[in-house]
Amino acid sequence: MPRAASTGKTTLAAPTADARIQSVARAKALLDAMSGGEWVTLRLLAERTGLAKTTAFNLVTALVDVGLTERDARAGAYRLSMQHLVYGKAVERRLDITEIARPHLIRLCATTRETVNLAIPGPTDAMIIESLEGTQSLRLSSYAGTRAAYHSTACGRALLAHQPESFRRLVYSIGHLPAATNRTITDPDTLEAILERCRSIGWTTEFEENETGGACVAAPIFNRDGEAVAAVSIAGPSSRFEPEAIERLGRLLVASLADITQDLPDHYAPPGSSK
Repeated sequence: MPRAASTGKTTLAAPTADARIQSVARAKALLDAMSGGEWVTLRLLAERTGLAKTTAFNLVTALVDVGLTERDARAGAYRLSMQHLVYGKAVERRLDITEIARPHLIRLCATTRETVNLAIPGPTDAMIIESLEGTQSLRLSSYAGTRAAYHSTACGRALLAHQPESFRRLVYSIGHLPAATNRTITDPDTLEAILERCRSIGWTTEFEENETGGACVAAPIFNRDGEAVAAVSIAGPSSRFEPEAIERLGRLLVASLADITQDLPDHYAPPGSSK
């Protein structure tokens, strides 16, 4: 059988799904490394992401080219561009749950005098979108925009407990679960038992697992379809979070957050949802 004539062109194979995800994940890691807003040198970018310096340079240069980062050529440093402010404002407009929940959060903060946080689910961890600082002289502080690990924070657990098992297993499989302190639970089976208890009693906790000397109690906010669309946590020094206090705060949260559910519009879905 005669062969077809060669065109002399080389056909490049399309990148596999894994390769595409890897490239995006590396770019995200670089953006995360600059999330503090300051100028970051190439050497620090490589150290913070674990990327080879050449790989980090090629990727961050591409981010400069598309306008997602800025470069100080003289200092050899990089930072996030103002484009992220545009994205942030676009997302902020979708966070109507913040306005709905705020009066309830204020009451919780005033009642407990502890720091109260509102978090929403993300692809790999939860995100704190509102934080009200307590009035105690010794207190914990959190900030809007802070990521909260699913496995080691109470608000993360409150959300993870009500995600499909396939999603939970995916979270466990994306590398090891890092230990923030020597108390952090990193075993998926042990964590699954904690999440099962959360589903049973309606709230969950962590005690010095995310920060030495700190403790937290959290419960999910459900929409009217029964989906966990956000979580609220009460955080403070572990010295004040004795078992009786934890139990009282857990029950208070469950009762308070039911009122937020009633204030949500029908079929409310969290930001990023396909609904």
